[in-house]
Amino acid sequence: MRVVVTNRRDGGWWWRLPVLAVIWLVIAAPIVAGLVIASTLRHWARDLPDVPDLAAWRAQAAQTSLVLAADGSHLAELPFRDGPVVGHRMLVPLDAQPPLLVEAVLAAEDVRFFKHRGVDYPAIVRAAWMNYQAGRVVEGASTITQQVARNLLPAEIGSERSARRKVREALLARMIEKRWSKREVLEVYLDFVFLGEGAYGMAAAARAYFDRDVGQLDLAQAALLAGLIQSPGRLDPFHHPEAAKARRDEVLARMARAKLIDEPARAKAAAEPITLVRPHPSYGTRVPWYTEQVRQLVAGALPEDFARGGLVIETAALPALGTQLARDAAAHAQTWKQGSKTPQIAALVWDHRTGYVEALVGGTAWGADKFDRMTQSCRQPGSAFKPLVYGAALAAGAITPGTALRDAPVSEYDEVTNTHWKPKSGSHFRGVVLAQDAFAASLNAPAIDVFDRAGAPAVVALAKKLGITSTLVELRPLALGASCVKPIELARVFAIIARGGWAIAPRLAVRIRRGDDVMFDAAVPEDPALDVSRRFDRFAALAAADPAERLSADGGALLDEHVAYQLQDMMAAVVDRGTAAAAASLGRPAAGKTGTTNDNTDAWFIGFTGRALAAVWIGFDDPTTKLGPTGDGAHAALPLWMRAIRAAEGDRPKLPVPGAPPPGMERATIDRETGLLAAPGAPGLPLWFRAGTAPTEVSGQPGTSATDFGATTREF
Repeated sequence: MRVVVTNRRDGGWWWRLPVLAVIWLVIAAPIVAGLVIASTLRHWARDLPDVPDLAAWRAQAAQTSLVLAADGSHLAELPFRDGPVVGHRMLVPLDAQPPLLVEAVLAAEDVRFFKHRGVDYPAIVRAAWMNYQAGRVVEGASTITQQVARNLLPAEIGSERSARRKVREALLARMIEKRWSKREVLEVYLDFVFLGEGAYGMAAAARAYFDRDVGQLDLAQAALLAGLIQSPGRLDPFHHPEAAKARRDEVLARMARAKLIDEPARAKAAAEPITLVRPHPSYGTRVPWYTEQVRQLVAGALPEDFARGGLVIETAALPALGTQLARDAAAHAQTWKQGSKTPQIAALVWDHRTGYVEALVGGTAWGADKFDRMTQSCRQPGSAFKPLVYGAALAAGAITPGTALRDAPVSEYDEVTNTHWKPKSGSHFRGVVLAQDAFAASLNAPAIDVFDRAGAPAVVALAKKLGITSTLVELRPLALGASCVKPIELARVFAIIARGGWAIAPRLAVRIRRGDDVMFDAAVPEDPALDVSRRFDRFAALAAADPAERLSADGGALLDEHVAYQLQDMMAAVVDRGTAAAAASLGRPAAGKTGTTNDNTDAWFIGFTGRALAAVWIGFDDPTTKLGPTGDGAHAALPLWMRAIRAAEGDRPKLPVPGAPPPGMERATIDRETGLLAAPGAPGLPLWFRAGTAPTEVSGQPGTSATDFGATTREF
């Protein structure tokens, strides 16, 4: 019997199974993989953000703010603050970027920028191969458009190193280039990219590293900036010059390979050493006290806009005047040194017609000490407070400039301090004195009498109404300036008087704009810096405004014009024949008031011409140090005030102080002994009175009565 053993697979399907598997791998697997990839891409692209609006970004981009003087010159460049980011950026149109810089950036970051559509696939393959060979990431393949997408939408794109982020970045880059032109993308990139040293964009970097405009860059400098894009920290030429030079030379080589420059140009640029120039800081160098005050005002009034930056802040500052005032103040302080201690000075010049502050000094030196004594310190004003005392009494009808007062000793016991208060002025008392003469000579006893007549509440109320914000103690020593005030606020009181009682606000920032958007405009038509069209616009805008509104000041008429005029005349007497008689050497009409505190701790003079007001305070930050036996307002403050006014007025026309009287005023000559009308032909003092308030009796005539001094004060 024969047994036949056969193979069960002969003639079967076993050999076909491997074939089918191969066919499936060749055909089906790619399809499945493609479906998986497509599904993944759709998932990653599902919440892809909208295409960024490049034009809107440029309009809203955080930028450097500029502070300009009245003549248009730069006072300071202020950085923007975008969350934790603080830096500088100046937007520059692409056509204003130097071609060498643009070519250097393209060579360094995306040489095929104008050939691809947002994603450079050959560059991706090349970078992948080079990174594979190196075993680490040595080259990237992100295009400029991808970098724009990543930088404009960091939260939406993500920052992790992953395929998901790269894909989303690439998809968004292609969408950007469908909506925006290559030039628009490149323009945004050159203004956005961070280059270290707080510089965002090429213009800011040119200033940060070379202290020059971007249009002045040479080839070597352009290549260095282009190289910084890769790693601003690692390649910072200030801290890593060798690495920065190596990267610069690499960029130059790339430019040569791309035929953007020839070999001689590359060799010449590569041979140049890296020469850096840190920018000379504008902030803090030109009229720094003024600039800092503007910065604080704008930051407080427009915090969000100020942080975003891009503002052009036009000011009323006159740099030449401000610089001269600062120098004069520093030199003047040296003459009042006490041993090794130098006093501080606060001073300003203010056009009381326009409201423009032309110069401001807050101390003898700007540096570590940035405490502004004009706007922040609170010091006793001494007799410089008396215009408020006399003003309150005049307004209440308690006195006239011709009221006869008694200058005699005053004594009052203070139970709280267990001391006797015995104010005096000078070495003797005069007896009978007219109010205007008492004011001019800064006599203290008559001022206390006037204070009593007006009443402490009325004096404090007037001070608050005219802008004094510090706490004023309603006691008799207030008549002599025993409560502290801020110099800028007391200067405002004098400015209101100079303006006939109308409100005024110190105007440092005149106009604020961002591009064509004017956010604030307080210019007055009389501003000499205005062009014709803008002057016409301001005339039209302010045609129906009152004198306060014209200066963007709240309050309207704060002081009766007749009272203001009488105070002007009384302050003019201070200069004509009183404690500030030395100011007559100016050769132009002026008015003002000296102020001196106990033991010459503080010395003041605040005064004005027909156009300008100047205020000067001098003293030590530590009030236990005094100015010395001659350090009163007339000797320690007035000389600097005179220099300030002389510099501010120059050869301007001389305006009368006071000017023409308002309606309802009359002139009368008063006998200095009785306070009555002077007899015809007899000597007397011509004074201004509100109609109906001048005395009617003639001194020396039968039936006239002398002033009853017994009823004028409590303590005489």
